[in-house]
Amino acid sequence: MHNKVWKISRKHNILVLIDISLINENLYFIKTREKGYENKSVKEILHEMMGYTDFSYFSGRKVSCTRGGGICTNRKEIYMQMRDLVPLFEGFLTYGGMSVREIEAMAVGLYETLDMDVISHSPQFIKYAVDALVAKGIPVVTPAGGLGCHLDAGGFIPHVPQTEYPAGALAGALYIVSGVRGMERGTISSVRDEKGNDILADVELLRLAFPRRVFTLSQVKYMEDRVTWLYENRNLIGGLEWVEEPPVLRFFVGKLKAKTNWPEKLVEKFRKDFGDSL
Repeated sequence: MHNKVWKISRKHNILVLIDISLINENLYFIKTREKGYENKSVKEILHEMMGYTDFSYFSGRKVSCTRGGGICTNRKEIYMQMRDLVPLFEGFLTYGGMSVREIEAMAVGLYETLDMDVISHSPQFIKYAVDALVAKGIPVVTPAGGLGCHLDAGGFIPHVPQTEYPAGALAGALYIVSGVRGMERGTISSVRDEKGNDILADVELLRLAFPRRVFTLSQVKYMEDRVTWLYENRNLIGGLEWVEEPPVLRFFVGKLKAKTNWPEKLVEKFRKDFGDSL
């Protein structure tokens, strides 16, 4: 597929840009799932992928576990088009933007992209979590991927209408009973139309991400235990409403509150079941 897109782009003089923020997981899946790549090295697969692009960009937090990010190209004409914009946003080419220390850490992270043990960590942990929750009948997105374990909030708490943000409510409920912090990917992450009405998301998901080499298996099993308990007590979860809603990217810094006292009831049940054991 990459080769076909590349040939079309050459024919019509179209630049090809690839976001490699999750290249680690993609390399893992290509090597383990794609026929013909099982015996190729991670480096060979990476070079082939990049050979079908003109330039790439990435978030350092994802691809190399560092701050900042980067834009890469080996084509001088593309570099020259971007060069004059760097002082406007980052500082001068040789001393602006990221620190040398951060760039050195990023270089280490990029080299680790070629290590199969490193890039397999997140996908394997995600698969373990997804399989464990599926076995218990808990609604999650399948098959397991490389970005995270996604709880299906619509199936988890179907009694909470979308206008009361079920994915956000599930995120809050899980945090209350476990301290596990998930990312809402539903209507809170959407926007409003010209009349001020929510544009309802196609799905209501709670993403539980697994950064590489951050969590142990015992922590994953702890999450599994608390999600299981929450699912068994899902009827206690209620909806949310806005307290402070920014006009742009509201899911980053906006504030919501429970529409009823359901968090207190959830905590009450939690204390009843677990007592002082924690």
